[in-house]
Formats: sequence, C-alpha cells, structure tokens
Amino acid sequence: ISGYTLTVQAKDNGNPPRLNTTTVNIDVSDVNDNPPVFSKGNYSVIIQENKPIGFSVLQLVVTDKDSSHNGPPFLFTILSGNEENTFQINQQGVLTTAAALNRKVRDHYLLHVKVADNGKPPLSSLTYIDIRVIEESIYSPAILPLEIFITAFGEEYSGGVIGKIHATDQDVYDTLTYSLDPKMESLFSVSSTGGKLIAHKRLDVGQYLLNVTVTDGKFTTAADITVHIRQITQDLLNHSIAIRFANLAPEEFIGDYWRNFQRALRNILGVRRNDIQIVSLQPSDPSSNLDVLLNIEKSGSSQHPMRILLHKINSSVPDLEEILGVRIIDVFHKLCAGLDCPLKFCEEKVTVDENIMSTHSTARLSFVTPRHHRTAVCLC
Repeated sequence: ISGYTLTVQAKDNGNPPRLNTTTVNIDVSDVNDNPPVFSKGNYSVIIQENKPIGFSVLQLVVTDKDSSHNGPPFLFTILSGNEENTFQINQQGVLTTAAALNRKVRDHYLLHVKVADNGKPPLSSLTYIDIRVIEESIYSPAILPLEIFITAFGEEYSGGVIGKIHATDQDVYDTLTYSLDPKMESLFSVSSTGGKLIAHKRLDVGQYLLNVTVTDGKFTTAADITVHIRQITQDLLNHSIAIRFANLAPEEFIGDYWRNFQRALRNILGVRRNDIQIVSLQPSDPSSNLDVLLNIEKSGSSQHPMRILLHKINSSVPDLEEILGVRIIDVFHKLCAGLDCPLKFCEEKVTVDENIMSTHSTARLSFVTPRHHRTAVCLC
C-alpha cells in the first residue's frame, strides 16, 4: 500500500463535549527491496552462421516489482562467455551479433548475463544464454499457389481473412517471413509470420492477382494468389441446388473431393467445369454432415432448367458416390417434405447472411462463403 489517509478526531470533556477532526496523509516511500527478474531462468537460442553484424539474437524481458525510480532503466552486462566480443547487449535488453559467426570456428556459446536496476543500492539478477550456431540456409523455401473464391451478395465484399498461404523449408531452423507486392497493399495484406491473407473492406466484384513472396533470410520464393470475388443475386439463389454429404468437413471436401466432384458433374450435366460454382459451404444437422449450395450456369450466364438438372444429378448419385468415395444423403431444390400441400404449391426461399462469413482454406484452395438458410412455405 503506497499511502494512507487517516481522519483523526479530538474531543474534550466538556458538557456538551466539543470536537474537531483533521486529516493525516501518510505516504509510504519505496525502498529497493525487489531485484529485476528475467522472464526465463535460462535461455536457449539457435542461430545460423554468417548472419550480418547487428543481427538481433534475443530480446530479454525484465520486470521489477519496485516503483519506477527503483526499476528501469536497467543495466545489462555480459559477465562471461563473450571473450571474443562476438555479441553485445544494449540497455533495452536486445542481444545482437557484433562479429560474424562461423560454426567451424566455434559452434557454441554460453553467456552469463547480469541485469541491475536503477535503485540505490542497485539490485541485480543473473541468467545464462545458451547459443548454438548451425550452418546457414542451403534450401529455398517452397510456396504453393493459392486460388481463393469469395461469394458476395452485392457488388462488394466486406473484407476479412480469406485464406492462408502455405510454405515449407527443408532447413529445420529457418524462420519464414511473408510479404505482399506493395502495389496491392491498399486492397490486401498478409501476416508476415503466419501467412494469413486478409482482404480489406469494400472490395469490388472481380478477379485479383496477387504476388506473395516468402523468405528465409537468404532465399526468396514467390507464388501467385488468384482471388475471385463473385456476386450472387436472389435469382441465382432461387435456382441453386443443395447437396448434402455424410460425414464430411468443409476443408476435407475442398481439399480432397471438390475438383473431382466438379469434374464428374461437368460430365453428367454437359457443362463447363467453371460453370459449376460453390455458393455456400456449411455443416448441416448433424454437424458432421456437409451442405454444399451450388449454382450451375450455361455459357450464356443463364441457369439450366432446374427440373432437368435435378433429374440428372439424382439419377447419377450412385456414380458420384463411387467416384468420390463418400455418401450423398440428399440432392434437393425444394425442402417441402412434411408440408401438407401438393409439391407445385410449395414455395422455397433461399437467403444468405453476409454477417456470418466462413473461410474454409486448404493449401491450394480457399472458399469464403456466407451462411445460407432454406425455408419452405405452402401457398395453398
């Protein structure tokens, strides 16, 4: 407790008694009784040889429970293990290289480091930093091209996470850093460490080609990312077809089945592959099943007669199941089961909720779709 405020009362012995009060403020001053503490007892670092002088090896984090005048600024000192002055540490606790590292000359350092606070007298703590020097990168990172399909109900996409770029490196200890072509940074951004791709707000419908690079500090590799933003209308939703798959997750469908399914439907329906588009993907009830909402267009951008499409798909369900190796529970255009009216008087409405957008991403494909709802009413 850094302070107390006391109210003191004095009262005489008269009749009636008289009294008065006053306030006493007591400030408790801090003495330097807490040493600075490292966030870890000891540190282990792996660094590649031939890093440039001034390369940041480690950021030391220190806390002190005393008040500010008995805490920072801290004084960091390397007590031992740095006889060749290979490393240096600044007063912000950043350990950097002060000379070139060569693992054939020396591949291991054990630095004994002290931190002292600003109190009088100062208090201090010690830690060890174990540094292992390994060979520099010999492999370039590999990055996969990514194609992203975004469903927008309107002329713009509101923005958000649209996928993740996948890159690998055969050098076990390499740290990969992602970056985007600066010309596209007003529309998109990429997480430098995780490769997460983000679309900024209010993107127009259309196609965007992005160039993304990944570097391990020595080698740099690039890949093309294609983003398709497609507009859906209520008329398109009214002519959509839903297919329910058993025991299938969205990412599993996209990564393992979508291209084969698209190709099989193309052959069954006699349309181009790109005429078969995903409008929405979402788990169904039970959640282990998957609902895929499709739009199938003619080359002239008009829909095929729904009755013919449904008949062709339904009659080909056994073939589709054999090709894909998954079970198709249902193919439906109208959810009228259980309604007490003739089918021709059943009207179904399909709507989407753009406030609930889901991103389903794999290494090569990503779909960003709104949640869809299907309701049926009897008109008679």
